[in-house]
Amino acid sequence: MAKVVFENVYKSYPGRRAEDVSVASDISIPKIEGKTNHPLQKSSNHSVSVLRNINFTVEDGEFMVLVGPSGCGKSTLLRMLAGLEELTGGNIYVGDRLVNSLPPKARDIAMVFQNYALYPHLNVYDNIAFGLRRTVNQSLKSPWLENTLTGLTRSLPKALRYLSAQEKEITKRVKYVANLLQIESLLTRLPKELSGGQKQRVALGRAIARNPQVFLMDEPLSNLDAKLRTSTRAQIVQLQRQLGTTTIYVTHDQIEAMTMGDRIAVMNEGKIQQIAPPLEIYHHPVNRFVAEFIGSPPMNFISVTYVAPLTLIHPQFRLTLPETWIKPLQGYKEKQLLLGIRPEHFSLSTSSEQNLAVVVDLVEALGNETYLSVHLAEEKNTTLQVKISGDKAIAIGESLHLAIDPHKIHLFLEDTGESVGITRVGFNK
Repeated sequence: MAKVVFENVYKSYPGRRAEDVSVASDISIPKIEGKTNHPLQKSSNHSVSVLRNINFTVEDGEFMVLVGPSGCGKSTLLRMLAGLEELTGGNIYVGDRLVNSLPPKARDIAMVFQNYALYPHLNVYDNIAFGLRRTVNQSLKSPWLENTLTGLTRSLPKALRYLSAQEKEITKRVKYVANLLQIESLLTRLPKELSGGQKQRVALGRAIARNPQVFLMDEPLSNLDAKLRTSTRAQIVQLQRQLGTTTIYVTHDQIEAMTMGDRIAVMNEGKIQQIAPPLEIYHHPVNRFVAEFIGSPPMNFISVTYVAPLTLIHPQFRLTLPETWIKPLQGYKEKQLLLGIRPEHFSLSTSSEQNLAVVVDLVEALGNETYLSVHLAEEKNTTLQVKISGDKAIAIGESLHLAIDPHKIHLFLEDTGESVGITRVGFNK
């Protein structure tokens, strides 16, 4: 097991035509240790920058989730760690080893892919054993004659097979992993005879069998149905805690990120936006992107004017803030801000100066809760998502009044999207 360190990591690709690419000539690309005269280090003109200034550490035994929209660079970062992509700049350490120049097989890393990547002509046993036969401890390596006999008799009935010391150790490891994943009954099947969930467990088994320092998982659940995704998600978390192996997990699904990771790294446009435990990111987003991306339905945003000491003014309502906002809002007098409020922090109420008059556009009744899509009564272009209890029946076109919980609001700068008062009191971390 080992910690993983990303130190000032950059990644760029040469652009095909100057008019079609994002010019990254303003980026200072650091030297890569262990590499010289890298073509992308010579000149970054007309190159497409996909990762910029990536700096963070995954602690030994930690489950880190990289989450972000498609194209944000999260899978590229994972592939760079695995050795499948070259760095443009910076350094990557696994434990105390700089791995920039090491080939993938020398990095002691196991990767689980989105499409399983199982060998179709090998049964489950041989798929799991495949990597072990190439990375087995040197002290267990058998003479060529033993290896030849093992290979020639592998397809014979079990009683007639010749097992070398190496193959006995591999068999022991495969059976341990199969028992761990509850796939003992599948060892003789081919991949085409397995369901999606079973294939995913075999792919996990192949990674676990190698006992690597680091597990890498690139959207491994995206091909599974919703019910199977939920159960497999829980199984991966349980296995990671049982094995204690450092794990980096890539997903675009915020539910996976919130439920699986010890910490989450939110990425967008090749940059890390925020790294923190799940609930801290949910309750204390550092900017509008993180606030909107984490949470389902997403956070609502309303443009308001701040009037000192504690009033937010909108043409349809006036909201008085708790006193905990006095210090964070110093210097923002008469400034336009974005009021952020999550769907669950609205409640049905009556007409009042502090409440929002809205009209219902869409109702999604789920039984235990109901999602509403509404617009402000006097601003049809301002739409909001609301989550309420499923006990009350709501009709499309109905007029409602919504109260905002002032202790659960977020404020952001309109121009930069940065959070105002990120360290404020009001939420339990």
